Amino acid sequence: MAYVELHGLNKSFAGKPAVRDFGLSMEKGEFVSLLGPSGCGKSTTLRMVAGFEEPDSGEVRLGDQNLLGLPPHRRGMGMVFQSYALFPHLTAWNNVAFGLRIAGRPAAEIRRRVPELLELVGLREASGQYPRQLSGGQQQRVALARALAIEPRVLLLDEPLSALDAVVRVTLREEIRRIQTALGITTLYVTHDQEEALAISDRVVVMHDGEVEQVGTPEAVYAEPATRFVATFIGKINQLTCVIERAAEGWVRWGNHRLALLCPATAGLPDGSEVVVLVRPEAVVVVPAGTEGPTGANRVSANVEIVTFLGSVTRLSLTIDGRPFVADVTTGDRSRFQRGARVQIVFPAAACRVLAVDRVGGSR
Repeated sequence: MAYVELHGLNKSFAGKPAVRDFGLSMEKGEFVSLLGPSGCGKSTTLRMVAGFEEPDSGEVRLGDQNLLGLPPHRRGMGMVFQSYALFPHLTAWNNVAFGLRIAGRPAAEIRRRVPELLELVGLREASGQYPRQLSGGQQQRVALARALAIEPRVLLLDEPLSALDAVVRVTLREEIRRIQTALGITTLYVTHDQEEALAISDRVVVMHDGEVEQVGTPEAVYAEPATRFVATFIGKINQLTCVIERAAEGWVRWGNHRLALLCPATAGLPDGSEVVVLVRPEAVVVVPAGTEGPTGANRVSANVEIVTFLGSVTRLSLTIDGRPFVADVTTGDRSRFQRGARVQIVFPAAACRVLAVDRVGGSR
């Protein structure tokens, strides 16, 4: 039996579905992120797990216990909010101690436990400061320590880093993962930041329009998106609308170009059917026109339209017979590719992911 089990959760507001048939099983000590755009239902799902929202239907189970109907303080969960929700009239020390006092813990335990937690989040020296005297990152650390103080069975975090600047976000997300790993605490984390979810999660649940689009490891949802939405939402990707020429041999037609795919990718699809071929920019090799590139790969001529510096890589926005295509090259090679240059793009069949287009224009 899984440690946390969510079955068929549904929630509507004013007749409009916010979460539809959500299901998820989590193992003890696992770190799972709910990832998706604003309004996709991820925070509502978290609030149903926490007990701040009652589902219209479905179950929330922790071990062998059904939590539905229990108030938040009896669910054995710690919650970290996006807004920190610290008490402004209490010091960092007393904010962390608050939950322990409410739980009736002995004074000696509180005096021992609070400094340990502040040390854990790197704020022992700031224990006497009030929230207004702390930075946003420090306030969020206090909120995390407060949630951990009651030794919850499950830690819930609702976009805890969204109000922080980029550098602090990276530092704090690494701290959250370090602490979660050290304590072995089961964690459900909500974010709209794909890089954040991929960096710290054991598994990622990609949500869209109240539904689960895909559940998998960060590597799986990035390399093998199950739907067109996942492919579009996570990272930059080229989407080539193609027609299968010879499914048994892995041949497809993209405009005037014939591309070779791995045969398993087209297995079971009839010749003449439309598919979407997905190619990540980093999987593409770009060489000047007339230059030899990798053998045994797809090769297509392109024009460079825009050159964008992104730090360690430079992104080339290309056109191929009027169609857009993007490829990433190492910044050291940037000088080889100027706007207006004629180039060739080369990518292997193994770099292509194939999605069959359904009758309403989506793809799975």
